[in-house]
Amino acid sequence: MSWLSAFITANLIGIGSNFDNCGTGIAYGSDKIKFPYWVNVIVNAIGFCTALLGAYMGEVISHYITFTEASWAACVVLICIGLFFWYSKYLHPRISRTRKQIGIQKPGWKQGIVLGFALSFTNVAVGFGATVSNASTIWVTAVSIAIWGYIMIWLGNVIGIGILARMLGKYSSFIAGLLLILVGFHQVIGYIR
Repeated sequence: MSWLSAFITANLIGIGSNFDNCGTGIAYGSDKIKFPYWVNVIVNAIGFCTALLGAYMGEVISHYITFTEASWAACVVLICIGLFFWYSKYLHPRISRTRKQIGIQKPGWKQGIVLGFALSFTNVAVGFGATVSNASTIWVTAVSIAIWGYIMIWLGNVIGIGILARMLGKYSSFIAGLLLILVGFHQVIGYIR
């Protein structure tokens, strides 16, 4: 994989895995709550650590499976995460019996830690899927996820406070899932050629 292709892939993964962060920023912004910068740092420091954990797990496993198997494993993991985004946003609310509304308040450091872990569960799998087929991208992927996580919360908060909140908020999970699925296919197509 060339450095340009690795850079583009890492950024797509960073963006795709952080649309839930954008949704979080929008949720706070739509209630006119400014998401504190330092809480955003806490959330994405946790995101960086979890992405790195997943990436190292992918690097270890890459020593035991072939390059082609690793590419397909990465493809399957990323597509499953993309499909999970769609399920959790569009299907689960329709089939779930409980639909409690959760009140939103301005986050502090405790909420930042809880939110960091809540938004980072997928980072382990994303980091794994991104590096299992190319172990050299461990740090690039983890840094991309952390940087884009910060940007997406900030952007979502700005948009949430502004006019575009409803439009992007409604489609953020769809876009996130689609990006991750496309990145999953890219993992295989990039190595079949």
